[in-house]
Amino acid sequence: MKNKRVWLGGLVAVAVIALGGYAMRSHHYQERFLPKTSVLGVDVSGQTVTKANQILRTHFTTSKLKLTDQGKTVATATGTQLGLKQDFTAQLKKLLQQQNPWALSATVLASSNDKAALTKGNAQLTSYTQTTAKQLNQTRQAPVNAKVVAQSGKFVVQKEKNGNQINANKLAAAVTKAVSADKPSVDVAATYNQPTVTATSATLQKAATTLSKIAGIKAQVKIENHVVTIPQSDLQSWLSYDGGVQVSEQKVGAYVAKLAAQYNTYGTARSFKSTKRGTVTVPGGTYGWSIAQQTTAKQLIAAIKQGQDFTKEVAHTGSGYNANGIDIGTTYVEVDVTNQHEYFYQDGKLVLDSPVVTGKPGQDTPHGVDFVWSQERNKTLRGSNDDGSAYASPVDYWMPVDYTGVGLHDSSWQKKYGGDWFKEHGSHGCVNNPPSFMAKLFAAVPLGTPVIIF
Repeated sequence: MKNKRVWLGGLVAVAVIALGGYAMRSHHYQERFLPKTSVLGVDVSGQTVTKANQILRTHFTTSKLKLTDQGKTVATATGTQLGLKQDFTAQLKKLLQQQNPWALSATVLASSNDKAALTKGNAQLTSYTQTTAKQLNQTRQAPVNAKVVAQSGKFVVQKEKNGNQINANKLAAAVTKAVSADKPSVDVAATYNQPTVTATSATLQKAATTLSKIAGIKAQVKIENHVVTIPQSDLQSWLSYDGGVQVSEQKVGAYVAKLAAQYNTYGTARSFKSTKRGTVTVPGGTYGWSIAQQTTAKQLIAAIKQGQDFTKEVAHTGSGYNANGIDIGTTYVEVDVTNQHEYFYQDGKLVLDSPVVTGKPGQDTPHGVDFVWSQERNKTLRGSNDDGSAYASPVDYWMPVDYTGVGLHDSSWQKKYGGDWFKEHGSHGCVNNPPSFMAKLFAAVPLGTPVIIF
């Protein structure tokens, strides 16, 4: 019985000692981290908050992070470069409060919020990743999106191409994750910019089909009595896709300009078969025909986008046109300044003719292919004489032919016509006609009739 009491007493003593030791241990870990405790991947077992803070700060400022690509290190950053210098005291206190000091051990890992706090708002880390990405990208290829391209007379979707340029935002996220997990490296391949449009895009496939259809239409341009077919190679070169079917304004404009250079007659010199002097060259004047280029280009673009065969007549200004450039036709007034004579041909037949008086030397009647753009009765012509004095000449018939004030009119003040009379008694530039002849000419000549002066 006595031995039993001794054994129980010993057991109680051991228990007391154990409880005392355990109590002391518990008290010890009230201010220290338990064994097997790591924070942000760093072992802080048995450390106070102050000491653990020092360990963490030293770890993150001196540790190095490698940026690798295909196993090759392309850059290295220290914690200092990444701006990992903050105080961890608040985080450590929070974690210490959460641990159970009565536990024998604990593995305390930082929560996602704690990890985020390590790099949250870290402008230096952001600056480092942006600068590094920019430097590395100088020798790297950017990704190429899938696109619609012309190929052998039709349009197809060209496959996208991967690049190896680094996305700065992705790199910042990868670095943040690696630092939070205490990883020694980041594979930048995971941060590459990727093509945003791939060959599987239904939009691109549809666009290729639409463009192919347009490229195959029969597109024609009507230029008065000419019909010009736009070459399909030209048509295809005008087409592209950029969020929608595009027709190049620049290329269509250049094509229309080429047509204008070939077919315009306004302002061009003409070869003219005269009555007395054979074939002569007459400079351009007010008469002629021109393609309205901007309007025509816009109309062609609109017609092309419809994707249907078309024949589009060009917009134009002026009047008169002939395929070989001699657009005067067979009804016209001819003023032969050298011979001081005027003729009116109607449908190729001479109807009227008369000697005239043109501008005197120094005020010569301007040569050119003009036209009758107005017809007026009882007009007073005004201007200045050689001495600067003003004149006012009433006429019964007035037909202006250019835009400088030159025209055909009667001239009751002239005593004679033809010959050398114009040298001393010539006009200020107009063509003076005998009054009786001018009355007939006025009645016979239609508005818009060409007037060739040479």
